[in-house]
Amino acid sequence: MCAKLDTTGLLTDVTYAILRGDADAEVGRERCCLYRRVGGGHWMTSELKLTRPLPLEQYVEIHAGTDWHVQSLVVRSSGSLQRDATHIAEGDLWRATIQTDEATVERQVPLGREALVEFDSVWLYTIAFHRLQLLPDQSRAVDVIRIESPSLEPVRARLRYKCIGPERITTPAGKKNAVHFVFGAYHLWADSRGIILATHNAVSRSLLECHWFG
Repeated sequence: MCAKLDTTGLLTDVTYAILRGDADAEVGRERCCLYRRVGGGHWMTSELKLTRPLPLEQYVEIHAGTDWHVQSLVVRSSGSLQRDATHIAEGDLWRATIQTDEATVERQVPLGREALVEFDSVWLYTIAFHRLQLLPDQSRAVDVIRIESPSLEPVRARLRYKCIGPERITTPAGKKNAVHFVFGAYHLWADSRGIILATHNAVSRSLLECHWFG
């Protein structure tokens, strides 16, 4: 468990296995934690460790308000790629500071009130789940701030999010009731709390374990 429930308001502690193609070809694991903040809102972290195709360790920390709008996002990468980035929502601007071995890069892009943040993190999918509140067969095109990989620089984009509807899926953790979504290039299956149970795209899918507290 990440922390004591009575002091941090821990909601969930999720451990994923990241798979590439072959179900037996495990290449890493990601541990994700979601907390309630004392002053309201949410604090989310994830620690990713990949061994193939290149070693990578990545830490992501997200602060979001009670309305699930992202207030800040931190990414720290090491291994085959070392890069740190801090992203902050300031009024109508999204500001980013990216630190590499060679330089510090400052970037900013306009931030609309309804914009979502898009990066390869399960918690940003959970945030989109809560923000959009899509019903089965509904879809919506949304402005996003996309955090590019591996540069970690923000760019404006527009993505269509669609809710396919409820499905019963089989995961390595057993059969689960889920809601099927399509977010950009990803197919995702989430439970009623927005916890991602499985993902699928051309090269990856998950889940191995999911532990729920609180």
